[in-house]
Amino acid sequence: MPNYWLITTSPENFKVDKENSGFTVQGLKERHKKTVMKFQSGDKVVYYINQISKLGAIATITSGYYYDDETKIWTDEDEVWPSRAKSKPDIVLEDDELLDIKRLIKDLAFIKDKDHWSLFVRGSVRKIPEEDYLLIESEMRKIMSRRGAAKERELPKKSLETEGNYTDAIMKLSLNSNSLHDRIGEMLQTVGSWMGFNTNTRFRITPESAYQLDVAWLSGKNPEVAIEIQIGGNLDSAIRKLREAREFNYRKVILVIEEEQITRLNAVLRFDPIRNWLDAWSIRSVYELYANGQRFFELYDKMKEARYRERKELKLI
Repeated sequence: MPNYWLITTSPENFKVDKENSGFTVQGLKERHKKTVMKFQSGDKVVYYINQISKLGAIATITSGYYYDDETKIWTDEDEVWPSRAKSKPDIVLEDDELLDIKRLIKDLAFIKDKDHWSLFVRGSVRKIPEEDYLLIESEMRKIMSRRGAAKERELPKKSLETEGNYTDAIMKLSLNSNSLHDRIGEMLQTVGSWMGFNTNTRFRITPESAYQLDVAWLSGKNPEVAIEIQIGGNLDSAIRKLREAREFNYRKVILVIEEEQITRLNAVLRFDPIRNWLDAWSIRSVYELYANGQRFFELYDKMKEARYRERKELKLI
């Protein structure tokens, strides 16, 4: 199980991490040596930027502790931050995208006193609960998904007729995942973000559950939609996960399947009450939801937006 850490940095040092080191090194002062020695490969680090109260990035630890008091990276004149571990960036927000931590205060468990929340982000590093990390990650991915909607213009122009056509189209999208299964999960995670949910992949149904959902949509911390993607795997296992998700208050459960699986699915569910709650989605429908939703939610966000922006002239949206 990974650990989750919140590192507090300055705007100047966040800029250094972003533009110079690329979030490939985690460095802390020598007095934090014992904490950095607890870092393990796979741990997650969230960057909190003091002075502006924003969350800016997430990185994954990729090495154990090492000491380096010769290579100066950050701006502090009298400190090289020698207690280090290597890392890789997962999410890096642009300056105009930074996530205001004040939006999340009421839902962050590690902040025990909501009226004096700043006390809990002082200091250089602290461990945070998994639930807090997942909330922060989900909110950041919402921001990233809006960026992706604006940039994604690679959808095929030709007509799509067969399931194979839709599969090929999904594999050509500019997504981060490699397999068809994971690409569909990434698409559904993004759609959930567009709709305002906190979305996660490989999400445990409950903290004590042995099962992970392929995709989960949450309202805050409350379960809403559980999704399993059944592409070349065990159909019975997917149904078992969705049955447990429904038992633990997910109001909707969805199974994404290949078209040829629908006959067997109906046979398996013939006497199973979960069929009354379950929707079966095709690869074709997931693609169309994702493709058509991009432009809609891009314009929808602009419609909802209400903020002052100094402009010399207006441009048509």
